[in-house]
Amino acid sequence: MIDTLKKIQKNERDVERENITMNMYSLTGTHCNKNYGGSGIWKAVFYLIFFVFFPLLSIHADLVRSGAIQSDERWRFEDSPVMIQGDLVIAEGADVAIEAGVDVRIEANAVITVLGRLDAEGAADDPIRFHPMGSRRWGAVSYEREGAGQLKHCYFERGSYASDHRNGVVNAYRCTAPVIIDSCTFTDWPGEFDSKAANGYYSTQMVVRNCWFGEGASEVVYGVHSPMLIEHNTFMPRFDYRDAVDIGDTQNPGPIIRYNVFWGSEDDAIDLDDCDAYVEGNLVMNCRGGSHDPIGISGDRTSKPILVNNIIVNCESGIGFKNGAEITVINNTVIDCDRGVWLHQNPAHAKLINTIIWGREDQVSIRLEEGSTIDVSYSLIRGDSIYPGEGNLNEDPLFVDPLNRLFQLLAGSPAIDAGWSGEGVLDYDYDGAARVGNVDIGALEYAPGETAIGKWIEFE
Repeated sequence: MIDTLKKIQKNERDVERENITMNMYSLTGTHCNKNYGGSGIWKAVFYLIFFVFFPLLSIHADLVRSGAIQSDERWRFEDSPVMIQGDLVIAEGADVAIEAGVDVRIEANAVITVLGRLDAEGAADDPIRFHPMGSRRWGAVSYEREGAGQLKHCYFERGSYASDHRNGVVNAYRCTAPVIIDSCTFTDWPGEFDSKAANGYYSTQMVVRNCWFGEGASEVVYGVHSPMLIEHNTFMPRFDYRDAVDIGDTQNPGPIIRYNVFWGSEDDAIDLDDCDAYVEGNLVMNCRGGSHDPIGISGDRTSKPILVNNIIVNCESGIGFKNGAEITVINNTVIDCDRGVWLHQNPAHAKLINTIIWGREDQVSIRLEEGSTIDVSYSLIRGDSIYPGEGNLNEDPLFVDPLNRLFQLLAGSPAIDAGWSGEGVLDYDYDGAARVGNVDIGALEYAPGETAIGKWIEFE
């Protein structure tokens, strides 16, 4: 009976009794009168109500939670919807598990604080849904201190009215245990205040992977003193003065940001202030518009990031760092950006190896403001002449189809086998293909017969 109920009530779990009663009255219409006598009609109604629908309703009673949970619980599908009335604390030592398909409805501004463990593991075709009871936003899921858990295949809608460094829909706040957000969808978190989708604050083991973040005028993944792992996510466009990923004050170790797709921003796709990030294999596009000098990958002050195997397309600035930052750029492809690399606002310094900067004739491939320096080698840079440095080139890289954003190299490309194979160069490219022999310049190694970028196909 539970399986049958699940199929017919997939999207709306709480059937109202008055709706059922109205359906019962419909049985007394003309069509039914042709088949039953008067007393037979009401007998049929009686049996349907008391022997079919009332049992379903009794199975489907709401589960209400508030205050503190002190012992282990499992929220099952047949408990759904689970109603969170006011703030809820999962105490230390308590484990709460949520099954696939459960609908969690949360009162306005209410926060679920996890000091013990919360695991919400849905399925791709049967996610767990977190959303408000009414029209006002709910607060957050906040893991704190030794709080731990995994949120997988969850759908988070219209959350985040928390505060005090807990202004994400999901937070890891001064958390020493693993907090993993995997294969989740985030939509409609507020843009009217400093809200995030996922927020790490002084937390050491936060992971955000395989997630989809809807467009909006709010930041997405934010961290302070939090060496996060951010991988395989899709970030839809950001508007106004909002970055997609903004990590600061996180050094030794820094965060790892890899294999993500950024569809655009009126600010920066990746912003790293005082942050030693390792940034690998990302596809960054369309950082344009607004009034904040949008940049594909940016950073400030004491940042010392390493950027490897990234593709950056159609940004006002592809890579931009300032105020003393020191960056290492290896095997990146930067295309159709007004400024390929921009070092500005007090001296910043860069090392550029095995990198292509190409595109429109009017672009500025490398812009250095007063005091900034760059060491360029084994790179293919568009300009009036060959950029100074060992092994540099200024020739058409011969992409497969740049108008359709296919940046594989054609046979005969001057970038083939023209790179440097020393420390920091990976043995695979943006698409995971092996780099063999003398490596190529750019994010994509030449592969005979291949004419497409796997991730472009996947995300388009």
